[in-house]
Amino acid sequence: MRPVTGVVLTGLVVVLAGIAILTLGGGGTPDGQLTERWISDTDRNNTVNHHAVGIGPDGDVIVAPVATIAADNSRLSPTSCSLNRLAPGDGGVGWQTTTPPADCFMHALTEPAIADVDGDGTTEVVAATIRNATIAYSAADGSEEFRIPLSTYGYSKPTVGNVTAASGPEIVTSDIDGHVVVAGGDGEVYWTRSLNETVWAAPAVADIDADGEREVVVGTNERTVALNADGSLAWTTDRAAEELDVGQVDDDEAIEVITASDAGVTALDGVDGSVDWTHEVRGGASLSPHAIGAAGRDGPLRVYFSEPGNVVGALNATSGEQAWSTRLGPEENTMTPAPVVGDLTGDGTAELVTVTNGGTVTVLSTDSGSQLAVYRRDVPVWTFPTVADVTEDPGAEVFVIYGDGRITSLDYTEGS
Repeated sequence: MRPVTGVVLTGLVVVLAGIAILTLGGGGTPDGQLTERWISDTDRNNTVNHHAVGIGPDGDVIVAPVATIAADNSRLSPTSCSLNRLAPGDGGVGWQTTTPPADCFMHALTEPAIADVDGDGTTEVVAATIRNATIAYSAADGSEEFRIPLSTYGYSKPTVGNVTAASGPEIVTSDIDGHVVVAGGDGEVYWTRSLNETVWAAPAVADIDADGEREVVVGTNERTVALNADGSLAWTTDRAAEELDVGQVDDDEAIEVITASDAGVTALDGVDGSVDWTHEVRGGASLSPHAIGAAGRDGPLRVYFSEPGNVVGALNATSGEQAWSTRLGPEENTMTPAPVVGDLTGDGTAELVTVTNGGTVTVLSTDSGSQLAVYRRDVPVWTFPTVADVTEDPGAEVFVIYGDGRITSLDYTEGS
């Protein structure tokens, strides 16, 4: 999620092979339902909160970063900017971390990564912070376990993955000025790489060149960089990646890197960063870390993205050709948060969850872009939703952080 900015979009027309494929509202009245499970009691005195909710792999740990804006720091408390553990069943706040009031601002805390990072059988919550550090907290009580030094504040979610030959996972984290750090599960720094460019996107960890070792992929406002497990440079391109995802989308062994920037959506070959395809988007495109998924149950892989004006689109992941494009109601002259792929019913077929600055949450068909269900609060949304299964019912639930700091949990029911 990049900073909240206004974008003016005029005269948008999407045409493929001479056929207009932009549809308003997905071409029908949705007959599914998004039912409100709960809304958290984490409201703040602003409407610009925009760091997504973190949820652990087992669905039992839900943590939301919320922040307060105040011209006078004396009006703030240590929990005005905090991570908040929420109960899966009712959204009640279990514990809160603290931030010195003098350090509290919109980017004081990032979306957290949630995992057992040190292999002790308990879960940690890891977030980049305004304290010039990425901090690991105990998921049980919110107490601090260790810090990983950064040069300035972090903006993106840390990534937990096995990078080096050392046993156990590593934490890959970055700050807004482009310093990338890989540390062990106890906080010991293994290496640091300075890119000297702005980094908005969470780093990705994958064996992108199919050589048997994993790389770290970092996007900046000027280029995309792949780093080897020891921090040395694998490759770099001049394609900006303000958001990115990685996945196997063609027949070769290498994994593709999908990037979004002001120019549009680009697929890069994992071997050397060469461009496989580019889809230009006027006003820029947005991707979530869950942008790649099949169309329908057994359809082709697609890349799902958003663009200014409440437009969501799908591209053939292999060729970059546009499959469909849907406008989510009347155009709003602002950015459109990225959509997220997830199976909301548990039937093995993924849906697409989208949000708008107007406070609307919409479920779309991955196959056609048609609207399946809609929910709305009259509060802005500035970042992508989180989709995770936290109940014993089939399918995943949807979690949206609204600009006022409150998190809404939604359950999707299919229509007829």
